[in-house]
Amino acid sequence: MPRRWVKQVAYLAAWLAAAALLGMFFGAPAWWLTAVLLLYVAHTLRHIYLLDRMLAGGKRVGPFATRGLWAEILARVDKLRKKSRNRKKKFHRVLREIRESTGALRDGGVILNAANEIVWFNPAATRMLGLDPRTDLGRRIDNLIRHPQFVGYLAEPGGEGISIPSPKIESGWIAVQIIPYGRDQSIAIIRDVTRETRLERTRRDFVANASHELRSPLTVLSGYLDTLADDDDLPESWQVPITEMLRQANRMTQILRDLMELTRLESAEADAGHGFVDVCSMLKLMVRDFGTVTAVQPALNLRFETDAALLGNETELHSIFFNLLNNAVRFTPASGSVEVVWRPDAHGAALEVIDTGIGIPEEEIPRITERFYRVDPGRSRATGGTGLGLAIVKHALQRHDGVLQISSVEGKGSTFRCLFATDRLVFRGGRAEAAV
Repeated sequence: MPRRWVKQVAYLAAWLAAAALLGMFFGAPAWWLTAVLLLYVAHTLRHIYLLDRMLAGGKRVGPFATRGLWAEILARVDKLRKKSRNRKKKFHRVLREIRESTGALRDGGVILNAANEIVWFNPAATRMLGLDPRTDLGRRIDNLIRHPQFVGYLAEPGGEGISIPSPKIESGWIAVQIIPYGRDQSIAIIRDVTRETRLERTRRDFVANASHELRSPLTVLSGYLDTLADDDDLPESWQVPITEMLRQANRMTQILRDLMELTRLESAEADAGHGFVDVCSMLKLMVRDFGTVTAVQPALNLRFETDAALLGNETELHSIFFNLLNNAVRFTPASGSVEVVWRPDAHGAALEVIDTGIGIPEEEIPRITERFYRVDPGRSRATGGTGLGLAIVKHALQRHDGVLQISSVEGKGSTFRCLFATDRLVFRGGRAEAAV
């Protein structure tokens, strides 16, 4: 038992002993003991009253208002009150700084609970979404932002977010990213991307118009060069330059075709449609065609582990498979091999193109789907590459709700994996086809 409590018990015992002695001397000891206990109860109630005043926010009890055990208790309570006041001041200061800092942010922030109800938002969110703190707190955010793409993203947030038309800014666009945190809470980061969207649209329109305008003069040049190349009377000194010019003209034509295809994919609707595409037949024909192009190329192997077909755009899927296979063949030596596998996956199905080619440095992998990006520019040009194939693959896959995964070891080979979701698959029944 603490010393202060020992002293308090001893103090009460001394008063009771004194009362008993006085009762024995004057008579009626029970009355004396009762009187002492009543005085002790009154003393205790007085200090409980003082404690209640302190806890209710009253002034601190003076040093002479009490003493002993109660003085220590009241002093400790007063110390706890001071700590609580300091913490409260610190909390308000931090809260004020947070409000000032979030108010200065150009990006909007909206805190949501587990039911996607708005808990808090900053002034930037008010400006970009038209939120009103007097009426919108506690409302579901999808009742205020009704864009179908946002509603779908809200149900399954993740990734880099989405871009949608702004509900408040006229002809504006906003990027929304939802980040879960804490216990069943999330924060929606809203950024005004109107300028970037307009610049991207301008760039896309320029590329499309330039590509379209360049096709006609390039077709004329290619026609004349074809005629000159087939002319038996062409001087020998002109044959090499004409052949090289024709090769470069054909390469330029292919670049323009890829640019126009990429622009079309970027400008098209997000969904590629749900036409029936027989993947097995498409891959068989493609591998057979590649095998007849030239004898000096790596061995091509095709294996089916599922007979699933896809729902999508046949032209775009053909472009995806062709570009991946074409890249693998171009960057794999004749002594190597390229394997194409169509197999089931945990979330649907996957097309894998596995080569034993030159491989890709690990630091280059995140960038190889950028347009015109080449790991080895000299070799890419020498083999006729445009630098747009993987960019086309990426955008076409996105339109089919697919994901491109790339793994590679420099000098040993690469694996390009296209993942398709289950809702894009059609099974015709029966067992998977045998390996080809």
